[in-house]
Amino acid sequence: MDNNLRLAKEIMSHVGGSDNITALNHCSTRLRLKVRNEDIFEFDEIKKIDGVLDVVKAIGGYQIIVGNNVSKVYKAITENYSIKASGETGRVAANPFELLLNTLADIMGPAIPAIVVAGLISALLTLCTFAGLSTDSSTYTILYAASQAPFYFLPVLTAYTSAKHWKVSPILALFLAGIMLYPTLIEAGNAGGMINLFGLPVTAVNYSTSLIPIILTIWIMHYVTALVEKYCPDAIRYILAPLGVMLIMIPIMLCVSGPVGAWVGDLMSLLVTWLNNHVPWLTVLVLSAIAPFLVLTGSHLALMPLLVANFTNLGYDNSLLIAFIGMNFSQFAVSAAVFFKSKKPALKSTAFSTGLTAFLTGTTEPALYGLCLRLKKPLIATFIGCIANGVYCALTQVKIYSFGAPAFLTLANFIDPVGSNNFYLALGAVALTIIVTFIATWLLGFDESGFEDSDSEDLEPKKA
Repeated sequence: MDNNLRLAKEIMSHVGGSDNITALNHCSTRLRLKVRNEDIFEFDEIKKIDGVLDVVKAIGGYQIIVGNNVSKVYKAITENYSIKASGETGRVAANPFELLLNTLADIMGPAIPAIVVAGLISALLTLCTFAGLSTDSSTYTILYAASQAPFYFLPVLTAYTSAKHWKVSPILALFLAGIMLYPTLIEAGNAGGMINLFGLPVTAVNYSTSLIPIILTIWIMHYVTALVEKYCPDAIRYILAPLGVMLIMIPIMLCVSGPVGAWVGDLMSLLVTWLNNHVPWLTVLVLSAIAPFLVLTGSHLALMPLLVANFTNLGYDNSLLIAFIGMNFSQFAVSAAVFFKSKKPALKSTAFSTGLTAFLTGTTEPALYGLCLRLKKPLIATFIGCIANGVYCALTQVKIYSFGAPAFLTLANFIDPVGSNNFYLALGAVALTIIVTFIATWLLGFDESGFEDSDSEDLEPKKA
């Protein structure tokens, strides 16, 4: 049997059946799901499955960490099981703050690959420019368009993911995002002032690169859709229900949710600007100190609005991605220390693969769950390395100019397009993180007595 299908079936055998799942999606390494009834979700049994690194209960649901093959496991589940997802979360309790984090993570997670690719193209474009590519060439123009498109059309990306989250029509959600980005309305937004729709005041806003307005709009659409479908006769629902939803949502979006969302975004921008003007060191220091906790709980994706605000208003990020220099390269250092110090072949093998993954791509869950949590003391070393990075970056004000998880393959993102020593400062942060974490892991040590050779299969998912 295909290993991913085997893993999917074993997981599904312990979640309480497909009917118990109310929501299912995935990020780069973990399945994210919500269940109706926690009592029949066999938490401990899932943790024992060969190929599952860990199971975490966080921000209103469960996260099953399976590693880099998560998309294949997700596909195996969706192709072989009927998941009748709904908006109900059953007995999984969550306060409003947790629900907000969970919602943002669900919406932003699927959009990350497009944004990361755009960041890599932007880094490639920077290298090509330094190599002599003219900024007046058509090649530059096309690559620049590719690097900016996911950010400019961010309302379109998040309209789709928001629609999937709230179980409304993705096509109608994209319709609304298209209206937001229609050139005539953007021109009116750039000009400022007021326009009207049947006499209703419409605040003209340029919604390109915005995030909150469309999320707020699709959230309202979720309730409007339910209301329209409740009272629309079945015989004419196919045509009149979408029409009714759009006739209600267009004025709501242009007069209420869009301007309110833009206002919230402006407040966030003001906060970001204030922090950078008065305490530029504070945000990166705090985020660096809690970065391992953010990854452990899977809540780092919920901070995407902060990144969007930084790149939109500053043209760079000096907070979240900078903090993750420490998070990502600390896991390489932990893996390297375990590899050189351990005497068990299985543990060495696991450390080598998790370290390579963290170093090249910035994917840290295999090392974090497979080594740090398993061996305990390396987790302390991780926090030490992250804090050292935070202090260094706060003092040197390191910046990143394109989106992408800090890793060897994305180091070009730290090159300042207008020229500065930022790239070398970033290399200093990488070197400091690796050295401090490696030494801390080596000196603190770890107990590998409970790690049997056969356990290596439990730490890393088998490849299909």
